[in-house]
Amino acid sequence: MALILTEISGSTLSLADGDNPILTYHYGPDLYKPYFHPVYAPNRQIVTADSPEDHRHHRGLCFAWGNVNGINYWAEVNCDEAVRGRIVHREFREKNVSADLARFVVVNDWVAPDGTKPIEAVCHITVHQPHLDMHVIDFCFELQARSTDVIMGTPPAYHGLCYRAAEMEYRRIINSNSRIGELEAQGKPAQWCQLGGVLGEEPVGVAIFDHPSNLRHPTQFFALDETFGFISTSFAYDEPYTLPSCEVLALKYRVLIHLGDLFTFDLWKHYEEYSRSKG
Repeated sequence: MALILTEISGSTLSLADGDNPILTYHYGPDLYKPYFHPVYAPNRQIVTADSPEDHRHHRGLCFAWGNVNGINYWAEVNCDEAVRGRIVHREFREKNVSADLARFVVVNDWVAPDGTKPIEAVCHITVHQPHLDMHVIDFCFELQARSTDVIMGTPPAYHGLCYRAAEMEYRRIINSNSRIGELEAQGKPAQWCQLGGVLGEEPVGVAIFDHPSNLRHPTQFFALDETFGFISTSFAYDEPYTLPSCEVLALKYRVLIHLGDLFTFDLWKHYEEYSRSKG
């Protein structure tokens, strides 16, 4: 099949493999942050949740931060407007779709309540041709401090690339160090972290890979599987990071959505392939 891009200008981009949906990217001007939802597994089951009742600001798959120079670019509700920022779409620098991959390059401004823009974020997004058992999305986030140093703070410890899972049966976190469940995996460094469960009567896993070139690799993950499913790449989980003025911080991740459990799908093989790549 061929990858097909459908766009509603100024609002969404949707990608499909023929009749099989892959994902939709939302970037409209009224949003607090751009995000992906729905994101599909190869069995056409949706693996993301958008604005669930328990946390209305959880948006599928997105990149956000709860404490940047004291401004919250994560929360959308229950947050004082004086400290609530927005991540605003500025432009697409590239939108290419070929037979075997789709590539988008997006520029976003992180806008503080006073109108200043402490961070420019260039997001490189590559969606690979789907396989029967997996979908693969690569991300590279280039964050530039515009005019002054930027403190990417903590708490909260959940920040970075964030994934809010759809409801699934037998939901469970596992990481690359074989730590199982949120009590074992929460805040622990790992090369990858996965949330697995059953969707559409099939086992499905959503894993986030941390590229070896990333700052503070292997990253600490914020990981939940009891009340709801959630993963974020929290490299500042314990310690803030200061991004110097006019410097660029590049962060590379792969999101791999697969059918099968870890007994039938070799996640380590795919991570090792990714770790040898430029990301």
